[in-house]
Amino acid sequence: MHTLGEIAKLVNAELVGDGELKITSLASIDCAKSDQLSYVVSEKYQEQLSSTQASAVIISKSLQKYCNTSAIIVEDVYLAFAQITHLFKPKVIHISGIHASADTHNATIAPNCCIGKNTSLGINTIIGANTIIEDNSSIGDNCIIGSNVSILQGSTIGNNTVIESGAVIGSEGFGNARDKHKHWHSIAHLGNVIIGDRVNIGANTTIDRGTLEDTHIHQGVRLDNLVHIAHNVIIGEDTAIAACTGIAGSTQIGKRCMIGGMVGVVGHLSICDDVIVNAKSTIDKNITVAGMYTGIMPLMPHKKWQIIGVWLTKLDKITQYLNIKLSHLKGK
Repeated sequence: MHTLGEIAKLVNAELVGDGELKITSLASIDCAKSDQLSYVVSEKYQEQLSSTQASAVIISKSLQKYCNTSAIIVEDVYLAFAQITHLFKPKVIHISGIHASADTHNATIAPNCCIGKNTSLGINTIIGANTIIEDNSSIGDNCIIGSNVSILQGSTIGNNTVIESGAVIGSEGFGNARDKHKHWHSIAHLGNVIIGDRVNIGANTTIDRGTLEDTHIHQGVRLDNLVHIAHNVIIGEDTAIAACTGIAGSTQIGKRCMIGGMVGVVGHLSICDDVIVNAKSTIDKNITVAGMYTGIMPLMPHKKWQIIGVWLTKLDKITQYLNIKLSHLKGK
């Protein structure tokens, strides 16, 4: 817990309101409650700013007129937010063996595991060798967790879930803010990962924790080896994703989808239920109608691809030329 005054001093901000106000955590502007600090980066969110339940917000001077709460006023809101997140990141100290506060329910635990404080392991759950389960994590009944798995702080895993060797659950998301000198400042991700029942997660797959809210993998999901799920992604029930696919942050994928190997999904997108995406496709826009989609060029000899590539770079000029010719023909 920190006072608003302490936080304002950290980022050299102008403080508007009560500097002794106690701030317990950070939250997004829509979800924030009393005793929480939020942030707004543009006038696009002025309505949410005016009605937020947050005790205080991080804003620029131009947004102050829309703010009805205490505020920290800065030049670069996103950078200030990045710096402040580290104040609220829990400290985890790994111990050797099983912490006294852990509730293991007689789970089978292989040698050299690290089980943190306030963790819970379900009945008939098996934990492989050299696996780390950090503080405040929960694993359900009848789970199989492979060797060398890292389940990081605050993660929740349902019943009958299988996690193969080398997987990382709850890793730090890829969030960074740049200062005026073009130096990067990492954002501490304060959300968690919530995994439902009957989920299978392949070897060396990585699921990042949410920035403020949680990353959700719903029941029945199947993730192949080497899949990357970024922060705040939501994957619907019974969706299957093949190897080497990467899903960028805050994307929502519906139920019963099938996504092929090496697919790239751009962030902040929405994919509806019952979508099939063929391997090596790139998804760069919302998909709102169920069906099969492909977004790749077909395989061809390299020399032919070089010729086609040249034409692709000239398509805009060709289109302009044809439009001019067409307008001349219509004028006759």
